Amino acid sequence: MSTKVLDDSIRPRYPLSLMIKLTNASFHFADIPVLRSIDLQIHPGEFTAIMGANGSGKTTLARCLNGLLIPQTGSVCIDGKTTTDPGCLPSIRRTVGMVFQNPDDQLATTTVESELAFGLENTAVAADEMHQRVDQTLADFGLESYRNAAPHHLSGGEKQRLAIAAALIMRPRYLVLDEPTALLDPQHRRQVIELLHTLREQHGVATILVTHVPEEAVTSNRIIALEAGKICLDGSPSDVFADVERLQHSGLKVPFARQLSAACHPPLTAVTEQEFASQWGTRPLIPLSPPLEGPAETSRTILETQTLSHVYGAGLPHEKEGLTQVSVQFTPGSIHAIIGASGSGKTTFAQHLNGLLKPSHGHVLLDGEDLQSQPQLRVHQRVGIVFQFPESQLFAETVQQDVAFGPSNAGFSGKRVKELVEQALSQVGLPLKNFGSRPPLSLSGGEKRRVALAGVLAMDPDVLVLDEPTAGLDPSATESLCRLLRQLAGRGKAIVLITHDMDLVALLADNTTILSAGKVVLQGPKRSTLTHPDLVAQTNLLPPAATQLALRLGIQGVSSLDLPLTLDELRSMLG
Repeated sequence: MSTKVLDDSIRPRYPLSLMIKLTNASFHFADIPVLRSIDLQIHPGEFTAIMGANGSGKTTLARCLNGLLIPQTGSVCIDGKTTTDPGCLPSIRRTVGMVFQNPDDQLATTTVESELAFGLENTAVAADEMHQRVDQTLADFGLESYRNAAPHHLSGGEKQRLAIAAALIMRPRYLVLDEPTALLDPQHRRQVIELLHTLREQHGVATILVTHVPEEAVTSNRIIALEAGKICLDGSPSDVFADVERLQHSGLKVPFARQLSAACHPPLTAVTEQEFASQWGTRPLIPLSPPLEGPAETSRTILETQTLSHVYGAGLPHEKEGLTQVSVQFTPGSIHAIIGASGSGKTTFAQHLNGLLKPSHGHVLLDGEDLQSQPQLRVHQRVGIVFQFPESQLFAETVQQDVAFGPSNAGFSGKRVKELVEQALSQVGLPLKNFGSRPPLSLSGGEKRRVALAGVLAMDPDVLVLDEPTAGLDPSATESLCRLLRQLAGRGKAIVLITHDMDLVALLADNTTILSAGKVVLQGPKRSTLTHPDLVAQTNLLPPAATQLALRLGIQGVSSLDLPLTLDELRSMLG
């Protein structure tokens, strides 16, 4: 299936010569084909979503659109200028803004304010307009309180908001965003998508959004799906998401409302929550009875924090309290989710769990003993952490060498190291024979994340800490990760899951701790926290999609604990 969508309400305002045009564009890394004969046109004012499984070529395509990568065959032209002409590249990069997967790749100055002003200063924007744009952008992205903060002191989600803001402030004609909301909490994710639509409507900025989130793609004018470097689907959201079987074959999924629609009797055709609520009408929902809970906590605690506090820059003018008296217990066989909005202290908390950061006050105990009194190597073997940005822990020349680094340093025999590497790569869906010899930095963002996880799994830790593990993963890889984490918990591992993805928490977690401004605001079994009446007010988070839709449908006469958390639970309530 391949259908073309034209937005005639937008295009007549622009000369036909203005477009991004790819003609038979192909790109390969070494002998690995990544893009294959891509023919594509994107016009000013369009909102285009690019979807595809990990390794399908999305990021490579995105980087070809402003000349960061040049196809080996074929051509890329921006408003008639070709990326193969070095003299055209400065103009092309002013015309096509870019936001990378990792915000650290594009933050260069010493304060948030100077980061926003940097591009404006270099293009000689008048001072009055520059100040107005900076002030407005700080407000639009909720960054006013960080005006004088150093970008490297921000959380991952705050850095991503700054990177998006710095690109948008330049008012490019085209804006390419590579998984820009992957590190954002639900509220900020929604705000960014709304802002992108506002810029399109008010300024005609064409948005090319690389995303795995179907709920983001469904708001676009056009969806392009890639498979193995080729365009497999190109059409309107209603057309593309109607082909459920084709999407599943490509490793993608349809929006939550579309999945639910297919389960109704008779089936509905909705692809958004608003459409589903309209088509469902006033039909009643059957309350859950009884609500299903995960396994009870065991009595043994393997890892815990006791009134943990951390102050950044203690004693300096800009000192900041990152954590305040946080107490959490982790038990073998349990998946415990640490949740919170961007900047709530989640990553700071994670880095204390294996001694990467030392408490300013309080303690971290492993088997009842203070972490600081135990040998560092032994702590790192027992408590493995997968960072928010996988590039932070990938450094070897090949995937096999990278995954082998930990067990080799731990003194395992060569034979045992190879067994551990092969097993770990198999667990994350990257077979040794296919990926072992590849350079880690040549992989897609999702593949890098899985290699980083394999490197930790190869150490066979007792506690596994994962910071935003599904950011950048396609649906198939996310499902595989969920299965793996359940298996690991079933084998007695303690899993600490740090995430913004409330649907992931609903599916996986047994217990939760929700942070806000470095403090614990809600804690307990997932159903009691995710359906808490004050969740939004206290945490600035949104409940899982199933809970939100049940509330939209007007479910009556049930307690918050009877609300659905997952798609399957909501399906059972539809009758």
